[in-house]
Amino acid sequence: MDNSTVAAVRTDLSTDISATEPAATTTLTYPISPDYVKTWTSVRALSELIANALDEDPDARVAWSDGVLTIADDGPGIPEEGLVLGHSTKTAGQIGQFGEGKKLAALVLARSPEIGQVRCETVGYGFTPSVQRQRLLGGLVPSLSGQGAELLVYHLYRTGRVKGTVFTVECSRELAEQARSRFRALTEPGYRPPSVPGQCVLDGEPGRIWIGGVLVNVQPDLLCSYDLPLDAKGMQNRDRTVVDAVALRTAVRGMLATSQDEQIIGRFAQHVLAGGKLAEPEQFFSDVHQPYPRAAWRRWARTHLPEHTYYTTTGNEQAALSLIDNGYTELTAAGLPSYLQRSLMDLLGVEVAKTQQTRHYERARNKTTWVPDRELTAAERATLTAGRDLVRRAIGPFALDRVRVYSASEQSPCADGFYTPSTGDTAIHRDVLADRHLTLLVLIHEAAHRVAHRGGGRWLPTADYQDRTRGFEYRLSDFAAVLLGYLADSTPLPGAVDEPARTGRQPRLAPADDPAVPAVRRELAHLLAERLPGALVDGSFRDAKDLVASTGVHPDYWRTLTQPKVAGHRQQRGGRAWDYDKNALLATAAGLHPPVVWLGYHLCEGPLHGRPRAKWRQPGRWAKKMRDAIERACIDLEKLGEPYARHIPALRALAEGGTPAGMHDDSWHAPARSLIAAERRRLGLHSPQPPGADG
Repeated sequence: MDNSTVAAVRTDLSTDISATEPAATTTLTYPISPDYVKTWTSVRALSELIANALDEDPDARVAWSDGVLTIADDGPGIPEEGLVLGHSTKTAGQIGQFGEGKKLAALVLARSPEIGQVRCETVGYGFTPSVQRQRLLGGLVPSLSGQGAELLVYHLYRTGRVKGTVFTVECSRELAEQARSRFRALTEPGYRPPSVPGQCVLDGEPGRIWIGGVLVNVQPDLLCSYDLPLDAKGMQNRDRTVVDAVALRTAVRGMLATSQDEQIIGRFAQHVLAGGKLAEPEQFFSDVHQPYPRAAWRRWARTHLPEHTYYTTTGNEQAALSLIDNGYTELTAAGLPSYLQRSLMDLLGVEVAKTQQTRHYERARNKTTWVPDRELTAAERATLTAGRDLVRRAIGPFALDRVRVYSASEQSPCADGFYTPSTGDTAIHRDVLADRHLTLLVLIHEAAHRVAHRGGGRWLPTADYQDRTRGFEYRLSDFAAVLLGYLADSTPLPGAVDEPARTGRQPRLAPADDPAVPAVRRELAHLLAERLPGALVDGSFRDAKDLVASTGVHPDYWRTLTQPKVAGHRQQRGGRAWDYDKNALLATAAGLHPPVVWLGYHLCEGPLHGRPRAKWRQPGRWAKKMRDAIERACIDLEKLGEPYARHIPALRALAEGGTPAGMHDDSWHAPARSLIAAERRRLGLHSPQPPGADG
């Protein structure tokens, strides 16, 4: 307590409280059971008096000096009803809950041996409480305990005070500090009670639970402290010492699941990745659904985790070994149950080992230096052809399809060959072709991968076809048995099988150039494609997948925006890119304004979205969901200013049905096309514009 607070309180005392005990003019007596609020401590009672003062006056003064704790406020005083048990004037916006705090506090302080005299001075009167033990009617009323009742007696007297209330309590400094420290408003300058859902507090001792800044209890198993909003008062018991467990869990999880604070994210991520456990109220990972909190988790992961990571579950051990060989780092959360570990890793953008292994090979597939057939020497070509034909004759024509030669590869940097499941191709290192024995070894090994994966002849496909798996080892052993059978029986190998002629792929029109797709969507797709290289540099992203992963948004959103569909297309799963916040995250990562991206794709759906197909051609207001989204985009355009804000009236007129939006022409798409043109000018992407894209 600083000197200014003590001085202010002394001024209150010198002005309004006489130095001598005033003569009592009347008494007010309450018969009380000796066990009533027996669990309350002196600190609890002092805290109630402080809470009442803060309710009446946010600038209430609390100070201890010379053995006396003084609690002073400039409120309206305590009316007569304030002395009546059962009467309350508390509101939802006040700290107090039941309205009887100061009456019960007076009882507890008056009966406590740790407390000296207690005095209250308020508007027009004052009182000193005391507790007396007495048998009713001199013992004529029977008593089960034989101890009789306690009497809480208020000794009332008149005062000249015209505003405020001052409580003075003789107590030790330790008790006063314990009571004062329970209030954030007194220990943290500028404190204001949090709004819904509350505030997660990282500083100080963890596990403290406040409601409106008033400490309720401490739960040491929690990782952080939490300040719940004032409307959570109903979660606590009458003594304000216990918070309902279910309500606390809901409140804490809601608070954490919506947080975008990377310090909070870091506190939990580092704790669980180090093997720590979480108390039930803080097991919130599966509750994080909103786009911006999920994006905040991805930002933290990009900054603090290794570039190549995975996690393991039962059945992924072999895939994990393969990833370790390729330089990946395993992340674990040993203190979490499996379902929470999955949710955590999803938030961090870390994939399970099998999935990550597949993606690794897909990513690395195009990072292989292939050797064209024409560059092979005659000896290398002969060794490869002979080895390939020998394996196909011994095992079957399905054993090997295309065999490609490479000189370097990031897909399997430590191997002499590899099999690509997505294409069925086999690869062999050029250096291997110098040795016939090694060539046959690699080809039969990779053929075992291929046949285990795809099946053929007598063999059925199996799920475990990777290195170090049972399915692969069985298949390789089968091959050995087949070859030994040929050797033992002196049976010649079957003849070579002619390969069918290959047919090339027919070229496909790119979605961003398909004339069936609305021009505004095509222009947006081209804008995203042209902006992508700059966005990758600005955000230090490896590629488009890395950019999308950093936002926590499903890749379907990016695919939909860059490979647009015709208006009215309805996909069974995904592919709509509707959510405004998710569009905004992708747009921001690409360096574009969110309303431009959302409108560029969705304005053409205005008269269709939320309507039955039979009513698509009918005029009138657009569906409410579409109108709300348009209005949100308009609010964001207004924040951007010119030249974006000038299109707001036209957009609102469309949404309200004031401007015709027929299916026979796209002239009403002009606002969105103009916004895309404005983005191009801002970014210096001055490519030729289609007609109608003036801004």
